Amino acid sequence: MNVLITGATRGLGFFLAKRYLETGNKVFAGTRQGNKEELLALKEIYDENLALITLEVDSTASVNEAAAAVKKLTDHVDILINSAAIHADSSFDILEETDLDDCLPVYNINAVGPLRVVKAFLPLLKKSDGAVIYNISSESGSIGMAKRVKEFDYCMSKAALNMAVKLLSNYLKEDKIPVYAVQPGWMRTDMGGPNADLDPYETADKLIKLFASLTSGSAGIFVDNEGNVLPW
Repeated sequence: MNVLITGATRGLGFFLAKRYLETGNKVFAGTRQGNKEELLALKEIYDENLALITLEVDSTASVNEAAAAVKKLTDHVDILINSAAIHADSSFDILEETDLDDCLPVYNINAVGPLRVVKAFLPLLKKSDGAVIYNISSESGSIGMAKRVKEFDYCMSKAALNMAVKLLSNYLKEDKIPVYAVQPGWMRTDMGGPNADLDPYETADKLIKLFASLTSGSAGIFVDNEGNVLPW
């Protein structure tokens, strides 16, 4: 299968790319500017099965250029995983001290970014025999489960992403392209920190198995890494 993953330079996005490559798929790894050493190491192993694509989800021009680059390499995309996300530096400050202007770039990347990617890559998705879109969300974006008292930037961005998933699911229903929001769990990544519960490689493996078990009839749902449906 042809798999496009945003945010593949590090964290869950990187380990999803690694695991898909290990199971014989072709991966288009969306990368930002910065350290790509681990991806370059994978490139030496998997060669033509891994394409590094510059893809800054906060820029429409960058996303469109990425779609054009992928189109030169393949005529379809089977799986799109929107994994790119950020946290603001002031996210964990209390309301009286946090810089709310920090929220705007987080919303742009975490909520609007996936929409940019879907819009740009939709022609390639429509050429697949069974395209699927997975969006890496978070329980922090669930209004029904909300217990936090800060992280306005991240929580609100993921709530907006969840709404985008519902809208996209409705919009793409006739095209038979299922769309999902997925809560991967708290992982030991740069964002999750060293004290998190889960190993990102093991989580990537678990999520890929979960993706394979989801049916098109369940499109438009928000699930955790066990497949349990979560409240929006």
